[in-house]
Amino acid sequence: MKKQALENIAQIWRKKQILDNEINSVLGGYNLTSTAKDIYVYIAAEKACIAHIVHHSYFKNKSFSTIKRAVLELKQNNLITSIQDSFDQRVMWLVINEDK
Repeated sequence: MKKQALENIAQIWRKKQILDNEINSVLGGYNLTSTAKDIYVYIAAEKACIAHIVHHSYFKNKSFSTIKRAVLELKQNNLITSIQDSFDQRVMWLVINEDK
């Protein structure tokens, strides 16, 4: 592997550690699975429903049931809530509870 590529990987690792620390500072009071933490960050970044999460490439190695369990974990900790779409009543949008 080229030296530049290894330096880039090392830089990415340092950034990942900083981001993990930031996420843990926000969610540290909750005993969440890593999948739940990832989904929380995803929901904070984008308008999402479970179908969007399941089909996103980042979550491709997670089963539908694992994602549903993580969403339920976030709901039970009152970190997210779901809001019914006004056009398609079957779609439930997941949003961050900002008072947390």
